[in-house]
Amino acid sequence: MYINAPGLKKPADVLCDNCIVDKGCQIYDSRPNVCRTWHCLWRRVQTMSPELRPDKSGVIFSLNISYEPRHILENAYIVCMALADPSVFDTPAVSCMLDMFINDGSLPVWLSFQGSKTLAYPKPELADAIANPYTTIHKDLLEEGKIWSDRYCSVLEPLQARNNRFTLQFFQN
Repeated sequence: MYINAPGLKKPADVLCDNCIVDKGCQIYDSRPNVCRTWHCLWRRVQTMSPELRPDKSGVIFSLNISYEPRHILENAYIVCMALADPSVFDTPAVSCMLDMFINDGSLPVWLSFQGSKTLAYPKPELADAIANPYTTIHKDLLEEGKIWSDRYCSVLEPLQARNNRFTLQFFQN
């Protein structure tokens, strides 16, 4: 996630300089609040196997919620960030988990490595129809794009509200 906190600046989709592979956060006790309220999906999704723990799998799956997205498909999305090597996306366990998130179909799924991000779902043609309904060359996908967009919006608002409640609860304790 993007972090712009006192003492810690970090771009989105880049591993934090304070993350020591196989050890964890070197500033854990003094980490900013934005880090304290973030949890990786390995801790939240019960179907994720122990082999998908970030230090074992080489990836971090996270749910990112943005209130100032750069792109319509960045309001809320799943990101799979490779820690050291993007070939990890092709391993059976990671590939299976990506398929699970894609088949669910509620949120965009992005793959990330060293600061670059590639949309894995929806496919580029459908993403263009969703993001650019008036100018897309994929007119045959407009109806599917509208259905996808309506479903996405119905998921997005509760996610943002729940994220706000979680943040407020954290700061009140």
